[in-house]
Amino acid sequence: MHQQPDQIDRIVALWNEVRPDLDPSSTHVIGRIVRMEYFITRRVLQDLARFNLNVGEFDVLAALRRRGEPYQLSPNQLQSMVLISSGALTNRINRLEEAGLVTRSPDPEDRRGVIVTLSAKGFSVIEEAVVNHLSAEAELMENLDEAEKIQLASLLKKLLQTQED
Repeated sequence: MHQQPDQIDRIVALWNEVRPDLDPSSTHVIGRIVRMEYFITRRVLQDLARFNLNVGEFDVLAALRRRGEPYQLSPNQLQSMVLISSGALTNRINRLEEAGLVTRSPDPEDRRGVIVTLSAKGFSVIEEAVVNHLSAEAELMENLDEAEKIQLASLLKKLLQTQED
């Protein structure tokens, strides 16, 4: 099946014209990853706006929900699951607490620590938000068959693992 040239093909072609001494071939992959990231972010932000959440807040609620009952984690555990600084996490927890989506309580095992718990309202919000989120992800991937999705996931994982090590 022949595919029409896209914006990335045109960018690479122009680089080849004006700088034939360069090899812009990696732009075929990186450019498309960056372009897809734009569309993914736009779609995710639209979906999360319905719940008055941003991506970071969704990540915290989702981490608590994935944990299973009693849906609670220490800030250190949350930080490792959402990969952000402690200051950024504190801001997210503050906003979620103000919205009534999480609660903070003293950590019974560490007098200096706290435990963040998903509230009933937070549970209700994340239950609906995650369904929308996964549906949006599926829509973004609907042009790929199952084998292509597996292949793409494997290749992206390989690229990520070399950067994360």
